[in-house]
This record gives sequence, C-alpha cells and structure tokens, in this order.
Amino acid sequence: MGTGKSDLGGKVALITGATSGIGRATALAFAEAGASIVIGDVRERPICGGASTADVIRESGGRAMFVETDVSEKSQVATLVKRAVQEFGRIDILVNNAGIGHVSSVEHTPDQVLRRLVEVNFYGVVYGAQAVLPAMRAQGSGHIINISSGAAMLGLPYAGFYAATKAAVMRFSEALRYELESSNIDVSVIYPDFTATDLALEVTPGAGMRPRTVRFLNARGIQKYGSPTVKLQSPEKVAQAVLACALRPRMELYLSLRIRLHGLFRALFPAAVEREARRVKRSVEQFFAKISGDGVRTPENRTP
Repeated sequence: MGTGKSDLGGKVALITGATSGIGRATALAFAEAGASIVIGDVRERPICGGASTADVIRESGGRAMFVETDVSEKSQVATLVKRAVQEFGRIDILVNNAGIGHVSSVEHTPDQVLRRLVEVNFYGVVYGAQAVLPAMRAQGSGHIINISSGAAMLGLPYAGFYAATKAAVMRFSEALRYELESSNIDVSVIYPDFTATDLALEVTPGAGMRPRTVRFLNARGIQKYGSPTVKLQSPEKVAQAVLACALRPRMELYLSLRIRLHGLFRALFPAAVEREARRVKRSVEQFFAKISGDGVRTPENRTP
C-alpha cells in the first residue's frame, strides 16, 4: 500500500475515533497512502456492524493496531500513545478526531451531557496533544491535525454546546501552533462541513424532541428522512482533505467556501449570518419532527 513518491510510506499515524465516520475513512486513506495506523476508540467495531477498521487495513496488506481508549480520560490517552510508540517506534501524525454530538436547546441540556461534550470534544484534543508532544520532540518532527467543525463558525441552534467545543478546538490549535513554531512540529485544524456519519446525536427534551439517541445523520437516515441542513459531505471526501493536509501541512483547512467566508460575512453582512442561523434552526426542528413522528424502533436509535 502507498508506494507513491509523495505518500505516507514509513509514517505512523495515530487516529482517535477511527472506528467509524470521518476517523475510519481517514485511517483507510492514510493506510492506502502507506502509513501504519494506530486506532484509539471506545469500541473496536462500528455500532452499525461490519469489520473493524484495523482488520480492514490488515486484510489489505497494511499495518494497524487498535487500543481501546476513552479520550476523555487522560491516563487512557497516555497509554494509547505509549502503546503506539512501543509497537511502531514513533508517531509522525496525530489526528485528534474523536467527538460526540448532542441535539438540545441550551435550556434543556443536562449538566452531565455538557460535561461529556467538553471532556470528549475538547479535553480529548488537549490530552492527545499533551501525550504525543514528548514523542514528537524526541524524534525531532511531527504533525498534529485537530478536527474541528464548521459549527465553530456559527452559534448552531440546538447544538450550541457542540459548536462551543469545536470553537475551543479552533483557538486551542491556534495557540498550540504559536507555541510550537520554533520546533519541527506542525499543527493543523480542519473544518468539515455537515458530514454524513454514524455520529450519535444525543437528543434531550425541548423543542418538541423526545429524549433518545439517534443515528440518522448517515446515508440510510438521509435517504429516509432527507438532509437536516445543506447537502452533507461524505466521510471519504473529508478524509481525502485530511490526507492532503498530512502530505502538505497547512495551518487551517476549510472544507467548504461557506465556512471559509463565514467570518468575513459575520463582519460585513451580519443579517445574512442571522438568516442562515434561523434557516438551520427551522431545518433541524423539521428533521427531528420527522424522526419523532416515525415511531420506528431500531438498534440505531434507543431511548436512554
């Protein structure tokens, strides 16, 4: 795998949250480019079934290992990095990808949900960087790629706390980049647009939504219920952008023109930004009204 001149041959990539979604697609793309892959996730196999990411890579002739890891636990992230270095001798690329989502009004979001969002989506990124930096400094090089979200650019209705954690990743990445500019360690942050993955959206009461976990922001859900917002990107498209960033490091990578121009629009056309936020709000309400009205009980959605 990966015999091209400008590929990742000989590199070792540690990717969190690589059991499914963007992380899985990124792991497969990196392996195809020649990298050895270390996967840190809370589960080895996708919830919706199928072979593990590590098995798929090994069956294709690549090198991969899985380490059960909850990124919200600093000790587990440290163990993940230690295991990776023991197995492969180095870590060239860290992709901080693990994340969770939640759909709820600010008013109705439970404290434990808010805490979990911050611990996984933000602390997980911080712990990953802290754990891997000594190894990268020792080897004299490295690349940390943090996956943020287009939601960082907008106070996303019914996902305000998720958006806030992704905005925190944006500013953390910027600060870390300045701190490391005298080293040979790159820091990149990537902003995907809405993406069709199996990311669980934990829904709590409010805005007419029942408490439950849904996994309908994937191909099957979109086919049945339609897209909740704009057209969703595929995980594979995002993965190719992450791979391009790994091959040629950039400070920031926006995966849609809309996201890239959002800051400028906020400054010059604030009314347009407000209209977009209201459109998203209506669209999300309509999407979850469809799901709540369906009444179908499958392994992909459960009431906590």
